[in-house]
Amino acid sequence: MKKLFFLLALNALFSTLAFAEPQHGLSLYGPGGLKYNPGQPYDYANPKAPKGGQLTLSDFGAFTKLNPASLKGVIAPGVGGFVFQTPMDSSIDDDEPFSQYGHLVEKVELADDRMSMVYHIYKNARFSDGHPVTADDFVFSFEAIQHPEYHPVYKQYFKDIKKVEKLDNHRVKYTFAIFNQELPLITGQMFILPKHVYGAEGKNFGTDFDEIAVGSGPYVVDKFEFGKFITLKRNPDWWGKDLAVNKGRYNFDKITWKVYLDPVAQREGFTGGGFDVMLVNSSRDWALDFQGDFVKKGYYIRRKVPHNRVAGMQGYAMNQRNGLFQSRKVRAAMALAFDFEWSNKNLFYNQYTRNECYFDNNPEMKAKGLPSGEVKKILLDLKKRYPKHVPKTVFTKPVGTPGQGTSNEKNLALAKALLDSAGWKLGKDGIRKKDGKKFSFTTVLASPAFMRITEPFKNNLRKIGADMDVKLVQVAEYEEKLRNFKFDMAVVSFPQSRSPGNEQRYMWGSESADTPGSRNFMGIKNPAVDELIEKIIQGKTRKELIDYIQAMDRILTHEFYLVPHWYIAYDRVVYWNRYSGPKVNASQASILNNILEWWWLDQSKADKLKQARKTNVAVN
Repeated sequence: MKKLFFLLALNALFSTLAFAEPQHGLSLYGPGGLKYNPGQPYDYANPKAPKGGQLTLSDFGAFTKLNPASLKGVIAPGVGGFVFQTPMDSSIDDDEPFSQYGHLVEKVELADDRMSMVYHIYKNARFSDGHPVTADDFVFSFEAIQHPEYHPVYKQYFKDIKKVEKLDNHRVKYTFAIFNQELPLITGQMFILPKHVYGAEGKNFGTDFDEIAVGSGPYVVDKFEFGKFITLKRNPDWWGKDLAVNKGRYNFDKITWKVYLDPVAQREGFTGGGFDVMLVNSSRDWALDFQGDFVKKGYYIRRKVPHNRVAGMQGYAMNQRNGLFQSRKVRAAMALAFDFEWSNKNLFYNQYTRNECYFDNNPEMKAKGLPSGEVKKILLDLKKRYPKHVPKTVFTKPVGTPGQGTSNEKNLALAKALLDSAGWKLGKDGIRKKDGKKFSFTTVLASPAFMRITEPFKNNLRKIGADMDVKLVQVAEYEEKLRNFKFDMAVVSFPQSRSPGNEQRYMWGSESADTPGSRNFMGIKNPAVDELIEKIIQGKTRKELIDYIQAMDRILTHEFYLVPHWYIAYDRVVYWNRYSGPKVNASQASILNNILEWWWLDQSKADKLKQARKTNVAVN
């Protein structure tokens, strides 16, 4: 009888820990959410794409390291995505909000309660030095996150993974600390590092791997020189080249990034043939350049490529660690002083749309009108419990930028009134003062292109009694200032996906405000936002996720944590006319990423271009 009872209890235990049938991929919404079957290439791939040739790109600002996961320094371009691999490969298909397919792992078993999972690692997986990829490397890669020199962004992102256990050489089990619909997929985004290299005795993770990169990805580092260039070489013996997810992918034999420290030199480098593809981020450059004889003759192509990616947010971030910006009234006054309409007309050639919230360019996620239904209930409940942290305006005004659609004169008048109300009184020198302190701060920039945008903003601020100094620094110094929050105001961006989750913690979470290296640049410590982040992470349905996202977005927007900038719903790219790409463009990735991963050197086009330039005629 005791034996029978024991067996029944054991069966009951295993039934509560039941795992679904092993799958070739994972979807946020279960196996039915997967678009692709085992062995099926992506729609945005050309499985017959030829291999060969070289692609040369540019990189703005010098890199200082090859370790993609360490805290200090600026990572070299391409290394994170091409030299190192993650367990799973995220689909960038428009039809899949968040789906992954096996990359280093052949299949995955997810527990029915989504509180644990088992990866089955490909038995033929190898690092570039020939060592096999095993469960020991997966366990090490998880444990390495706790190293003090590991980037804290990843510590935040993976914090809810409770433990990782080796079951055998090619099976590893992940156990989660909380229920999080997204967490099994987040696990698939962890860099898998070779234990025998990065865990070698006597080595320091943060300082000893700046000049080496050993991963299991399709490329290896061929040569590099800090501050000048890096070249990656396709590994002809790459273990994963025949996987379905890699069909038609990684087609260039070599990829080189040349470093430029000046945007003018970068632009001239492209037109002079110094590199092959350039994503044009400047509206001025797009409007005035790349339209000459070479475009007319078809030597290089100038394209606008539409996309439907979530725009996220870009803006002048106000660091609340500086007491100047702790006042919501002050922050609102700063936002009112930026005249976007003037900038768009006179500087941007009317190419941009103003950022109204943190999830623009996505009709499903962007909050519209006044809150209603479940979103309103969520906000009312938070207002009761956190009255100082949920602005009244979330109920009376839609998401949007202060003063949008109103004349600059009226906005500046309102900004002055807000500063008066906040206790900042105008001095005889035209600069406001409060408690003996001047309203004076510094904005740091990494790109000279932002000088022409920031100067008019500075002039408007002066009109309301605020003294802003502008300091241009090199990219490495800029990154260091952001990493340690040593700035007053800076230009930052917050990209978003169609499936927001753990990354919201290190953008807005209170804990991340005190964590160097996080993206909480503004120093936000808002308990209502903290609670919504956790609700987003634990949401069980798409509707729950959207409701919590919209509630959080309304609070972030109405707290005026930054001065919103703008976005554009297409990529602007120029490239020399010797490349071809698949028929389907994956618009969830930038066109530059698509070129890197899915395009190829078209020898026929290359020959025609060479002959046309030789005889100074148009490409036929």
